[in-house]
Amino acid sequence: MHSLVAILSLAAAAATVAGAAPTESAQTSSVIERCDAAENCEIYDTPDGPKIRFKAGMEPGSEDYNARFPNATTAGHQAIVKRNTQTHVTFGSTSINYGTTNPCDALHHCLYDYCHEGSCDSNACTADTKDLYFSGGSSGPRSRQLVISSHGQYNGWDERNHFVDAVVAAAANGQKWTQHDWCIRTKEGDNCGTQWWGEQTNFVSVNKFYNGALRGYIEASVSLDGGDSGWCGKVAGALGGIAGAVNPIAGGFFGFVSALCG
Repeated sequence: MHSLVAILSLAAAAATVAGAAPTESAQTSSVIERCDAAENCEIYDTPDGPKIRFKAGMEPGSEDYNARFPNATTAGHQAIVKRNTQTHVTFGSTSINYGTTNPCDALHHCLYDYCHEGSCDSNACTADTKDLYFSGGSSGPRSRQLVISSHGQYNGWDERNHFVDAVVAAAANGQKWTQHDWCIRTKEGDNCGTQWWGEQTNFVSVNKFYNGALRGYIEASVSLDGGDSGWCGKVAGALGGIAGAVNPIAGGFFGFVSALCG
């Protein structure tokens, strides 16, 4: 897997873009390398490419996790935690047609419903949307369902909320909306209208590392109809906005934020 298309530093408020050969719905090599160097993180293979997770016995709630990540109880300690925290927001390389549903709404619905106190349900979630059917000279609205699969491990409900909010905030950047006109033609006359379809990445992940160790992560993969296979590279200009949208969540919970293309 080849990795980095862009890394954006909030501190410098600038973007650096490098060419890469993307893979679909998989982590970038910079995240994989960081996981490989972390004592509590492991890499596993999926049909979409390598992804990351906590090593068994080191996940949130374990003795190792509680010792590795003590609660921040003072302002000074919280400032140190922020300085030593690095978060990667990764966009997939392929876009998905979300139909008439806003991508943020679909992700918000599924992640809040399927991600619980410490992890996400392995079952796929569906979100209703609409697009058009075409039959002869007619076209008209039809109901569809987005399928959203989520994975994540984090420490409790509050962190769940922070991670979900970060995914939704990231997905608000770089969307493309297109107008689609339709007409149902009958002997009695035409019934016509317009739909607006949203296009956005098929994969969003947020991974948080503290002092080189995995602190928590969440990711969502979306399927309906495939779109532009070079999606993330074409919206690279939005990556700064993604990092900027995630950075202030929960008072800087995510520390130093970088936005990446998968």
